[in-house]
Amino acid sequence: MIARFFAAIWRSIKREPQARAVFIFVIIMLLSGTIFFAEVEHWDWIDALWYCVMTLSTVGTGDFVPHTTFGKVFTIIYIFMGIGAFVAAARIIAQHAMDQANESPFDKIREKFGKHKN
Repeated sequence: MIARFFAAIWRSIKREPQARAVFIFVIIMLLSGTIFFAEVEHWDWIDALWYCVMTLSTVGTGDFVPHTTFGKVFTIIYIFMGIGAFVAAARIIAQHAMDQANESPFDKIREKFGKHKN
């Protein structure tokens, strides 16, 4: 199951420039948020990353909360910018997973060796 998930991500990145851009943006969002919360809120790096993933995925467990005004303002902007990117990435992954589920076993062979010509 996990292997199929990562395979769908890899296929998305490889085949679609739009998917590549979305995934790069999500990674930038996660990295920038992690650095921000580690430095400004003085959280451990893993806690800061955890908060960013929980926030962008809209799960929001509530175990971490920004305490500084700057952290709260950053989080508001971070949420508005990041949720759209996270949802777009999830849509791309789901689309490629569905495409793979609907493929015939022979589609990969045809793609690799070319279509049979009459």
